[in-house]
Amino acid sequence: MICDFIIINTNSEIPLWKQIYCGMAEALERLMIEPSERLPSIRVLSEALGTSRSPVENAYVHLQLDGFIESRPKSGYFALKRVKEIKPTAGLCCSDSKHPVIYDLSSMGIDSKTADISVWRKHLRAVLNMQDKISSEGDPQGERELRNELMKYCFEARKVKTSADRIVIASGTQHLLTELCRMMGRIGTVAIERPGYVQAERIFRDFGWEVEYIGNAGELLGGRLKGRKYDLFADITSNRPHMSLSNISRRRKELLDWASENNSYILEDDYNGELRYFSRPVPSLQGACPERVIYIGSFSRLLLPSVRIAYMVVPEVLAETAKIKSSLYDQTSSKIEQLALAGYIRDGHLERHIRRIKKTYQGKSKEMLIALGEVFKDKVQYKLLETSLLVAMTFKSEADANVLVKSALSEGIVIDQIFCSDEGNLTANLSFSAIEFEKIRPAVRALFTAWSGSIM
Repeated sequence: MICDFIIINTNSEIPLWKQIYCGMAEALERLMIEPSERLPSIRVLSEALGTSRSPVENAYVHLQLDGFIESRPKSGYFALKRVKEIKPTAGLCCSDSKHPVIYDLSSMGIDSKTADISVWRKHLRAVLNMQDKISSEGDPQGERELRNELMKYCFEARKVKTSADRIVIASGTQHLLTELCRMMGRIGTVAIERPGYVQAERIFRDFGWEVEYIGNAGELLGGRLKGRKYDLFADITSNRPHMSLSNISRRRKELLDWASENNSYILEDDYNGELRYFSRPVPSLQGACPERVIYIGSFSRLLLPSVRIAYMVVPEVLAETAKIKSSLYDQTSSKIEQLALAGYIRDGHLERHIRRIKKTYQGKSKEMLIALGEVFKDKVQYKLLETSLLVAMTFKSEADANVLVKSALSEGIVIDQIFCSDEGNLTANLSFSAIEFEKIRPAVRALFTAWSGSIM
């Protein structure tokens, strides 16, 4: 019984929902609860634990937010696959360490206060009443209703020019890249900037593609690309720091000229492209050249990490291939969630939701930048990556990156991987997406305590 993994201490200062969360999160990470295993209902688990339904429901909501479990309409709650790769929420527990996680500076979660759960639930319920639609299999290319809404939405939000027939929907960027490799129908070479995108690189290599690094994100690429024949250039927009408008224009022209001259494609991964709140919004590159640019967008960070919907806009020359290839494989994204998202966008909720979360993340990013300046002073350099919801902090250190990660964890801080540049500098990506606003300054102070002796 799953309640065997949960220890309730009514005398503890830790809220009941957090105790339930910790027990289940550890069981999921250790695979004591198998992937895809059905979990007890809120009512059943609350009765087994002898608690009210409220703390159980709260724990389930946070487990969904952190990607441990998913709710399947009319079926219940289920453990998600690959749970070992998921990091727990701040201030709960860290099963593979003796140190509790107090400050979550990783990029695995979102601010739970921004989750539009009540409205999202309303649209899911509306879809469940569409028995004629949900009783049949989904469209392998993605539900027509959602593709129609995405066609309008991505033009209004990012000036992406497309038709519904040129949109492919899947459960995530990795699945879309798999579809892209199939569409291309050949093995080629993809150019990418550091720090890159490890999961994407793995997919390209699995399909036999060669991956070549050609510089660092945010640099002008004219000299590096000139005379070089790549089949694809991966433009990971979330990796780029703030650039002046003149440099943005120059970079875009260099990329498009190169793609046209070499009959190559640009893969524009516009991760959270709508979430710009300091810099002036720049339209998508795809809108400037729809036949040379392949565009990817997603919703897991805008809505909930457990909502697995991403979409890809392909050039006309690949559209027919996309239709044929998609028909050969099952759709990986839930039909019910796709229809719910179509209604959510159509009714204007996504636009309003983005306006709200922009304010939240703008405030948190300001707080982190101020805290880093006050605490680390001139010992480090840092730059805001708006759409990634993080600050990239660069510094010199002779310490091993893994040692620094463990040192941070000893102070209760969990962070993502630390990258090493060609020049030997280290860059730690400090995300403010999941951490609570009032914990940002204490987190930065704790990080300084952990690393002050290692930074040169």
